[in-house]
Amino acid sequence: MRYVVALVVLLFSNYSLGEASKPMLNWAINTGPPFHIVGGTFNQQGLCDQLLSSIQTHLPNISHQNLLMPQTRIHQALNNRETLCFPCMIHRAQPTKTAVFSTPTHWYRPQGVITRQALADHLTEQFGTPLVLTRLLQAKIFKLGLAAGRRYGDIEPLLEPHRKSELIRSGDDGPVALLKMIQSGRIDYTLDYDIILTYLNKTAPEQAKGLVYVPIAELSAPIAGAVGCSNSDWGKQQIELINTVIPKVQADPAFRRSLELWFDGKVLSSPSELKIKQEQ
Repeated sequence: MRYVVALVVLLFSNYSLGEASKPMLNWAINTGPPFHIVGGTFNQQGLCDQLLSSIQTHLPNISHQNLLMPQTRIHQALNNRETLCFPCMIHRAQPTKTAVFSTPTHWYRPQGVITRQALADHLTEQFGTPLVLTRLLQAKIFKLGLAAGRRYGDIEPLLEPHRKSELIRSGDDGPVALLKMIQSGRIDYTLDYDIILTYLNKTAPEQAKGLVYVPIAELSAPIAGAVGCSNSDWGKQQIELINTVIPKVQADPAFRRSLELWFDGKVLSSPSELKIKQEQ
């Protein structure tokens, strides 16, 4: 019996030593559906949940640790060059102060204005079709809501002057909470992907009623998603490793199903597909 117990202890000790010898990759996740979903009907079925799961599956020789963090804390950690990666960033061809980026993992239809239908009609009459965001922001008549910690890629320079004066929504489910505030009339519009509305329609259709997505003139091309890691030697090493498995991740059936779920079956496999789909 002593031998059996000792053998079991030895086996578990060897397992623990083996796990401990693996390099650790820390991942940040947040409560921003449908990118990351924590709880509810679609628990762990967010777009970036599935992306992260697939990456981890295809990197079995790495120990992975998922850390639930507010978006503002994620941004701060990356700026501080902590040993952290985030699976759901906008792709950049060159590193930024905040992060280094993987090759594109998937593509989004461009971000646009989300608002109430009646107001959308008024905004397009006043600011054009597609809506010219620059003119809308300059008007300073309509109340904009932004999610704390979110960054908006190419249109970020347009938004930066407004960040101190406009409502910033913190806390859980920030993007969806903003849609509910639009619905209730507390704010007039936000900027986001159309898949935010898809999520609300699937989970709370009454709250999504009357909300619409309006394309903006400043963004017409698809937006590439990517993994981002802190801009450090450590982060660059992780991105090199992650890049080796991205083709496998893109072909992963589970990840493909997640894209189809949140893009309502209209998945973009490349930037050029957007124009084709718009013409169909």
